[in-house]
Amino acid sequence: MRRCPMGFGPLVWWFPRRSVTRAAGCWARSRLSRPAIALYIKRYGVDPAEAEKPIAEYQSLAEFFGRRLKVGSRPIDHTEGGIVSPCDGLLSAQGAIDGNTCMLVKGVPYSVPMLLAANASIATPFHGGWFMTLYLSPRDYHRVHVPMAGEIVGWTHVPGTLYPVNPWGVKAIPTVFVRNERVITYIRTDAGTYAVVMVGAFVVGGISLAHIPQLISNRRPIRMWSQKLNPPISVSPGDELGQFNFGSTVILLFPPQVIQDHRPLATGSILKMGQLLARQKGDSHGNPVAF
Repeated sequence: MRRCPMGFGPLVWWFPRRSVTRAAGCWARSRLSRPAIALYIKRYGVDPAEAEKPIAEYQSLAEFFGRRLKVGSRPIDHTEGGIVSPCDGLLSAQGAIDGNTCMLVKGVPYSVPMLLAANASIATPFHGGWFMTLYLSPRDYHRVHVPMAGEIVGWTHVPGTLYPVNPWGVKAIPTVFVRNERVITYIRTDAGTYAVVMVGAFVVGGISLAHIPQLISNRRPIRMWSQKLNPPISVSPGDELGQFNFGSTVILLFPPQVIQDHRPLATGSILKMGQLLARQKGDSHGNPVAF
């Protein structure tokens, strides 16, 4: 594994991350970025054969980056009681939620209320549950999907900053996941409500939700925004939930009554969206998240 370059920590503290991210986003959305698509594919080893359209039809790097895939490229596992991976990526961490904390980064306790930017009524039902952290690299497919059937009952946008979330960034800024901009979606099931946390990063200023077109992250005015959905939106495993621009991280938080507390996949596993990730506990009794 390559080591973090000298001075990287101080650099990410002082670099104008949000301004650079906005500028990079403007360029990536313009036709001027089209020549970079071929370079991007080569640099990161992207498989262009999976893309929904021929490469020549993408009008910008951003359009290619947020590409949909051909039907059948990511089959959804339909194992009874299964929970599927919401995205392509690396299962970088997983474990029990101990009281108010979870170890999203090795040796660094994270506060669940801080991660969710929420009060006790929302955070407490996750106590004793399970978390999973999935890192999406630039080569991965960057749309995020529903891991478990239910109803979207609400979401929260937390502005934050935009530090890198790659291995160098996580090492330099151990608390990056509660500092960075993020969008949290709450999905209610018969057993309880789980959370899908999409964490933005440097050059990943855009997070969007498929069912909430009015949400535009990394835009002014910068303020926290929560919405309870009434009526809720029914979703099934594999339904599109949202997308990133460039690589980032998805964190799943499950209450104890929703997920079995074992590791069906080893930490460090490389995942594809729709692959079996975990199993439901099958216990429909528990405290719902009061969103």
